[in-house]
Amino acid sequence: MAARRVTCVAVIAFCVLLANAAVTKKDTIDLECMFLGYPDLEYDGFDRTEVLTEKNFNKTVFAEDAKSIVFFNDVEDDDSELDQYECFLQLSAQVMTKRGYNFYTVNTTKEIKLRNQEEVDKGEDTIHVYKDGYKIEYNGVRDPETFVSWLMDIPDDPVTIINDQFDLDEFEDLDDEAVRIIGYFEPGSAALKEFEEAAEEFMGEIEFFAVVTSQWARKLGLKRIGEVQLFHPFEDDPLYAPNSVDTEEEFEDWVEEHREPVMQKLSLTNYFNVWKDTDEDEHLVLAFCDEETREGRAMFKLLRKLADENSEHAGTLEIVLIDPDEFPLMVDVWEEMFGIDIEEGPQLGLADISEKEGIWFDMSQLNLDDPRKHSDSNLEALQTWIDQIIKGDISLDDDDDDDDDDEPEPVPVKAAPAKGKKQKKEL
Repeated sequence: MAARRVTCVAVIAFCVLLANAAVTKKDTIDLECMFLGYPDLEYDGFDRTEVLTEKNFNKTVFAEDAKSIVFFNDVEDDDSELDQYECFLQLSAQVMTKRGYNFYTVNTTKEIKLRNQEEVDKGEDTIHVYKDGYKIEYNGVRDPETFVSWLMDIPDDPVTIINDQFDLDEFEDLDDEAVRIIGYFEPGSAALKEFEEAAEEFMGEIEFFAVVTSQWARKLGLKRIGEVQLFHPFEDDPLYAPNSVDTEEEFEDWVEEHREPVMQKLSLTNYFNVWKDTDEDEHLVLAFCDEETREGRAMFKLLRKLADENSEHAGTLEIVLIDPDEFPLMVDVWEEMFGIDIEEGPQLGLADISEKEGIWFDMSQLNLDDPRKHSDSNLEALQTWIDQIIKGDISLDDDDDDDDDDEPEPVPVKAAPAKGKKQKKEL
């Protein structure tokens, strides 16, 4: 599981009051932190974190019944981000140590062997949770409220066995929220055990379910023992694992190959797993869409159809759906980053996050005032744009602009953004 870079979004829900001098490990007790918005909840000043090294890591983290939170970082004592990280950890620890968790830090600059052992990339900051023999990476924003909520929701087992309506509702409620995998097995079978062991590898990222009776198998459309289905968010039809897949390693390989959805929604808990540049052969499309507005709802329905109809491009095309209402503090940042007006209405663009640039679809091609009447033409316009991206006719690579003879037929250009915003590329 790749580590994700921590950015300034870390301070979304908590406030750091800087001490007069640089804060070091020995005087963390003097650090002033606040649970923002909770007048009766205060940081008590106790230091609840310990430093781990190669010598004591394994015996501490992997001790029987241990529940450990380990923050791998390369933050030095004189780093300006240190106060933010300290407050995040101390506020989270104040709540969760009462629930049996212990909090630790590892300096990855000094502990190179340990960093490699735990598969943490050089120069990256990440949080691992070690519980019941499982290792789970946290990819959300560094905010104590979000983190503690996520931590409390970690399931006790890597696979949820569906035995009643409550379990079924849990499975169905994740329809557009996460990648889900469900299998039909005989209770206590070796195949179920292999499935469970494979699920451990993906805890915190993919939701695994199983049924062990014919009654619940029928309700979920599973027809034979050993059948395994994978559901992507916003796609109607599942993927079926081959009959030959029945060992832990085979399950892991199959899931790894097919785990990437065409479209997923950005959330506080998956932020650093989604808000990142794609691999060289992938195309990242950002879709800013306020689902509470008329245009936003119409755009959301179009994007859902678009994702389902382009399911064959999973792993090549990645659409990130972003509801601005869920990230109000980031709207100005994104508008400045890409030179767009998110509050004006839906925005759709091929983007490069690290370069802070994008090629944005001309929304005037869509009729979102009467989406039912223009559903087919709207979808056709979007599909044409996506096809051009997949073929490479629309690309952020400047080298593609050298050959004018191969230029695709231009799409009408939208009016320039309001004065004061960075000019955006349009097609």
